Amino acid sequence: MADLMIKAKFIIPVRPSKKIIRDGAIVVEDGRIVFVGKRHVAEEKYSAEEVIEANHHVAIPGLINAHNHLFQSIIKNIAIDMVLIDWLRKAIHPILASFRDSDFYYSTKWGVIENIKSGVTTLIENHYGPKGYDYVAKGLMESGIRTVLARGIYELNVLLDELKEEPKAAISHTEYLIQKYHGKNDGKMMVAVAPMHPYNSSKELLLMAKDLSDKYGVPYHTHTAESVKDQELVKELHGKTDVALLYDLGILGPRYHAVHSVQVSEEEVLMLAKTGAHVIHNPESNLIIGSGIAPIPDFLKAGVNVALGTDGAGSNNNQDMIEAMRFAVLIHRGARKHPNIVTAWDALEMATINGAKALGLENEIGSLEPGKKADITIIDLESPSIALAHDPLGSIVYCANAADVDTVIVDGKVIMKNRKVLTIDEEKAKEEAWKVALDLLDRARQKFDMKFPYEEFIE
Repeated sequence: MADLMIKAKFIIPVRPSKKIIRDGAIVVEDGRIVFVGKRHVAEEKYSAEEVIEANHHVAIPGLINAHNHLFQSIIKNIAIDMVLIDWLRKAIHPILASFRDSDFYYSTKWGVIENIKSGVTTLIENHYGPKGYDYVAKGLMESGIRTVLARGIYELNVLLDELKEEPKAAISHTEYLIQKYHGKNDGKMMVAVAPMHPYNSSKELLLMAKDLSDKYGVPYHTHTAESVKDQELVKELHGKTDVALLYDLGILGPRYHAVHSVQVSEEEVLMLAKTGAHVIHNPESNLIIGSGIAPIPDFLKAGVNVALGTDGAGSNNNQDMIEAMRFAVLIHRGARKHPNIVTAWDALEMATINGAKALGLENEIGSLEPGKKADITIIDLESPSIALAHDPLGSIVYCANAADVDTVIVDGKVIMKNRKVLTIDEEKAKEEAWKVALDLLDRARQKFDMKFPYEEFIE
């Protein structure tokens, strides 16, 4: 007897590409998919201990949020309408430096809840600074989802001494995290190497990180060509823009995640393609910070694998991966004046199988195929924003939002059902997050004499 059978009005397996199954079923045994196909066939061949009747729903692969900073989940909208470097130096960095180690546990849990409710089953968490990693890891592992802890490092061009790290010590700590956590939590936890940005790094740090990535076969996850200003800073420091520098250093490759990749030349697009590097597209944060629009159509045409992320809640300011899919389609159509230069299929692939490829997990997750891990998201098609659902793919990308996600399954285990998260006490997590956030802002005000922009409007 199978463990789980999902009966759905529609199934979009992602692989094979451009296929939608009406009146379908997914059967799960021992955490893996054993059948995807027509419902009547599944009912004839299988019985299951648990059956999910998703008669007004569409089942898709679990969404993969390929870039995040979960500590920002408790500081949404603290600093709005600012350019990237000012936003970092005047707001995010002072607040980050005011965190206590244990605070990161509560911000992580609160941020993960929003991700789960957005249909996310795999999350790359790019934590940074010298503090709090064991607390972040604890929060990630308790969530039940598949996670990557990307260990961020600041060395240069950061104003606060509290965030600066000596390269050898930071790389040594990253190796400690790899040895302690990579492959743990029933295989659901990974660790990545993550110098924050080439303008924050010496060449020595960038190359040490590459050596560590190669030694353990882990991802190399770094902000790359995010804004005009950071490209000016990196040219002052290294004489070249990000992608050209990384290409010349031999760092670009199949484990490299070029996070953002907004300010890139035609030649640099080809460098990323030639080396097999991955682009992590964060369309909403790029728009909110005013960094620009990444040349995603050019990447796709060149054969670059493009995954999708929300970025942190401080620069987005939500964790809605379904909304991120919609932005990933619409901004490029508007910028290129072309109605299908990026399609709904492209966006769904960015949010699923392409994220899996970036992690080297395309044979394990990212699509609904027999033999793969049962990471599944089920979306309600009956909400006013969607119904009537004539085209389930269009309904997801152009109509839905995170509130329409009904059920989330990881490794065949239901971690959210009827929008209730089962792995974390949401009300308790919210109370804890509020308390930590208020204490944190008080400390930031006192320590750095901060005045937050929103306060001038409140009487």
